[in-house]
Amino acid sequence: MPKTFKSNLQNRAVGRALALWRKESVLSLAEAGERVGWSPAKTSMMQNALVPIVDTDVVALALVYKVSGEQRAPVVLGAQRARDPLRFDLLTGDASSCVGWTYAEVEAEASCARVVALDVLPPLVRTPEYEAALRGAQVEAVSEQDHRHYSDAHRQRATQHLSKGPSLRLDLVVGEAVLRRPIGGAPVMADQLLRLAAFAELPGVRMWLVPDEVGAFSGMTSFTLLSFRQDEFEDVVYLDTLHAGTWLEEERERRPYAETFERLTNVVRPAGDTSARLIEAAQLLKDSAD
Repeated sequence: MPKTFKSNLQNRAVGRALALWRKESVLSLAEAGERVGWSPAKTSMMQNALVPIVDTDVVALALVYKVSGEQRAPVVLGAQRARDPLRFDLLTGDASSCVGWTYAEVEAEASCARVVALDVLPPLVRTPEYEAALRGAQVEAVSEQDHRHYSDAHRQRATQHLSKGPSLRLDLVVGEAVLRRPIGGAPVMADQLLRLAAFAELPGVRMWLVPDEVGAFSGMTSFTLLSFRQDEFEDVVYLDTLHAGTWLEEERERRPYAETFERLTNVVRPAGDTSARLIEAAQLLKDSAD
């Protein structure tokens, strides 16, 4: 493996698929390695996307795991695309034929999520009622987008990690205007803010509010910047758009978001004030609903 190797999102999607195949086959790493003719360590490295994954190796594992041709095809194409996504897309014009990934799958691998929420709150902190209200306000073509799927099981796992400490950290910057936008009505929003206040107290969470007087600036948008423990995994930026989830992997594309996050943390209200302001905003909403 070259020392400069960096595993892109496509390579990691292939690795996840290989891990799922082995799990479904009920074969151990040693058993899989013996049947395919290489070491268990190689299979493990491939599953964790710590090495470039070759399409012929994908085929070999698919045969060992007895994976159907229909299941195998997008993963083989994904391994081909991972080598040079831009060239693959130019030549084929159809990246959708490759194995894909969701935001939740990538977030599950992260050690730190830096989130800027200026319009709506991120999936991790949403109550079911707040989530339902968001979906109800969207046109069907938007609410049914696969990239928006964020399961309760994933939310619970992430919350447990944040509760225990070092395995995951969430740095969340919320625009104060979000607190006054009663999505789902005043009672729903009040409950959401109380949940957000409880989230702010978790060991793995730091949360700040951006005061209204800071104002907006050109191009400002909500986004998530994910970081990982593995040296082979570069930071990635995620943007939730109407037609799809947009991922930015190149350093030149990520830099403005990283710098914007740092700039915002210099103009936010003190972190110690966050829970009190959230509880105050929740109470105002409850009072208005009486």
